Amino acid sequence: MLYSTLIFTLIAFSIIFSSTAYADSINLNKQNYVFGDVVIISGKVAFEEGTFIGLQIMTPQKSDIVVIDQFFPKNDGSFSKSYKAQGPKWSNDGTYFVRLVYKDQNYEKTFNFKKLENLENESKTLPTQNTNQTQNFAEPSSEVDTSNPKLRVQGFPDPSNAPNYYLERYSKEQEYRDWFDKSFPNFTIHEIVTYKLTHVTGFPDNSKSPWYYVERYNTEEIYRDWFDSQFPTKSIYEVLDYPEEFFLKVPNWVKNNANWWSANLISNSDFLEGIAYLIKEGILVVPVIPETEYPESQQVPIWVKNIAGWWSEGKIDENEFLKGIQFLVENGIIRA
Repeated sequence: MLYSTLIFTLIAFSIIFSSTAYADSINLNKQNYVFGDVVIISGKVAFEEGTFIGLQIMTPQKSDIVVIDQFFPKNDGSFSKSYKAQGPKWSNDGTYFVRLVYKDQNYEKTFNFKKLENLENESKTLPTQNTNQTQNFAEPSSEVDTSNPKLRVQGFPDPSNAPNYYLERYSKEQEYRDWFDKSFPNFTIHEIVTYKLTHVTGFPDNSKSPWYYVERYNTEEIYRDWFDSQFPTKSIYEVLDYPEEFFLKVPNWVKNNANWWSANLISNSDFLEGIAYLIKEGILVVPVIPETEYPESQQVPIWVKNIAGWWSEGKIDENEFLKGIQFLVENGIIRA
């Protein structure tokens, strides 16, 4: 089943693959919410280092998704996240669903939501730069990673924006400055968004985004060799001071499903439907394929399954996994 297009960047495979266990692994701060309320979701899982929790909030009848997130639990397995029930996705009254996936387990809770008309909070949006659209600023997570403030607010800073973008907004927009100072009371804007100085003059350059550097490192061998010669003990992510998870094209928890598929624990159709969903929602990006007449029956090559298994085991990187997905799309085996 495919849902309507989303603007988010993550989606759990739990919609398709795992059976849902209705358990007390998810707790809500209350049962009834109205537009503008903060939904606090907490709980505890059996901790496994390096494994993300995938979380989503769905509208009544599970017809759309209003929140998608992934994060690490604490070392004791506990977690707590907060999301503001505000924005265009929160438009339907009724029973909303919270779904959490961790390793091979799925948990679900429900709550009631009502969008009261003319609520003051509904109009509290801040202008984006150089656009007529509006943007709701994210609230800081209730679980603050003080060792890395870049993990404090979901989606900020965005690695596709250069540090100078944020510096300019901070200097020119009072509302933006007020939001930042409230969200990061113990930090300056420079501490959060700008690159640290290195022994290489002008590198990194604050006029270029972190994604610019990561893409060059991943795609240009000469550039990668130069970087490794200058910073032999550090990764590109350490030099940029941006967490590696910001740059993942495929959420880490998808590896579970790739592993099950390669081991024949889930069917081809289940796995391919899940991948098609991710592509349709823009979570996995592949080039647009022209309309083509494909044969009625298309078989999945065994090498693609092998690649999925190797990626799930950490033997190859995600780019190699995505090449396999690209092959399936180009040959009509996946039709998003």
